[in-house]
Amino acid sequence: MQIAWARYNARMLKELQDIGLSEKEAKVYMAALEIGRATADQLSKHAKIVRPTTYVQIESLMKKGLMSTYEEGKKTYFAPESPELLKRLLLQQQEGLRTKEQGLTEMLPELLRQFESAGERPVVRFFPGKDGITTAREEILSTQDKQLYVLFSQDTHMSQIYSQKDVDDYTDRRNKLHIRSNAIYTNADVYKTAWVDSLTQVRLLTGINTSMDVRLFDNKTALFSTKGNIFALVIESTQITESMKSIFAFLWQQSRQG
Repeated sequence: MQIAWARYNARMLKELQDIGLSEKEAKVYMAALEIGRATADQLSKHAKIVRPTTYVQIESLMKKGLMSTYEEGKKTYFAPESPELLKRLLLQQQEGLRTKEQGLTEMLPELLRQFESAGERPVVRFFPGKDGITTAREEILSTQDKQLYVLFSQDTHMSQIYSQKDVDDYTDRRNKLHIRSNAIYTNADVYKTAWVDSLTQVRLLTGINTSMDVRLFDNKTALFSTKGNIFALVIESTQITESMKSIFAFLWQQSRQG
């Protein structure tokens, strides 16, 4: 019986909070309903709240019309008002929500305008491990522009991640899809072994050292980490990729063949 009553009280306290009372307001109001008229000290003990805090909650409940006070002799008593008044509190909340909803409706066009004028938001995707790089490489083959720009890092390790057959097969697939590739190598030894054909142009640029391979296609910038922590990072952003293509064009002019 005692457990059932405790559960009932807990449910009632939660429902009073859902209506709009604070936890402590609900405890004091429930205490007042249970014991009737009482002093602040009695309410404090019944609600298990310290007396100074009880006074604050009583004051708040009186402002909400849920408690009243009167003097009897030299003592001040507090009494609960009918729970029917909780309906008024709920109606006030509903009215407040309608007012907020109206305010939001009025603000929404301007907020949407600011959101849209903020421009493109880059989409960044992370692909871990060799499988991640493979996934990103496959995405490159779906390029709509049929143009790929590649900047190989000084210590690119693609040949350690993939076999020569895998590399050749991928190049064959790229060529069958008629995807052109402009590639800048920064390692002279790797450059000497670079694949060259009618769709593939390669150049050498020394004096630059990057730790990641960079691939640019469509509106995407792909970064490959091929040493140590292997992963691919694909950034989908026209603004970023166009800027990277401009940098690549400058580096291409600075590079040389042979």
